[in-house]
Amino acid sequence: MLWAAVTGQWETTLPVAIFFELFFLDLFPIGTYIPPHGPFALLTTLALVNIFELIQTPVIFLAMLLCAPTALLGSRLEHVQRQRQNAVFTKMLQSTRGARFTGNSLGNPAPPALVQAVLMNTVAFSVVMVLLVPFTDWLLQHVRGRVLMLPITWPAIWMLGTIGVLLSLRSRRVYALLLAFAFLAGGGFWLFHGE
Repeated sequence: MLWAAVTGQWETTLPVAIFFELFFLDLFPIGTYIPPHGPFALLTTLALVNIFELIQTPVIFLAMLLCAPTALLGSRLEHVQRQRQNAVFTKMLQSTRGARFTGNSLGNPAPPALVQAVLMNTVAFSVVMVLLVPFTDWLLQHVRGRVLMLPITWPAIWMLGTIGVLLSLRSRRVYALLLAFAFLAGGGFWLFHGE
């Protein structure tokens, strides 16, 4: 919403954000698991949409497909950041063994960690954009016409995103019911509309 408020691109920003929210809904951090970083993919997509002034749904979806793998890069960056903070934590624990701990001796580790995270993500985003912008430009020059002929709509894209929602249910019984209803609906459609 902040991106849309700043750029005024409500018609494209919110549908893209809804897709990524739905798609990554099943993946959330528990314990040591670091899920793909959906906001990283969202930000790169919105940047491409803004740079190339994309307004048609099929080409925006193409940009989304190009940027979706960056979510894995975002999770990798978070893993690196956690490893660094584990080292800081270990160092802090070792400094307190055998001696009385004074809270001011090591300082607060949070501000440096925040600065490191901001710098790492900014550099990674810049590198990704340096690579993606020329590739996207080349791709749009070669396939834009064919992509625009595809009947891709936002509801269809959101339905694809609901894969994440379905996976978040985590129940075989729910999956079985969903599959049964899908077959019933398909059978009913074929029976009354197919020949």
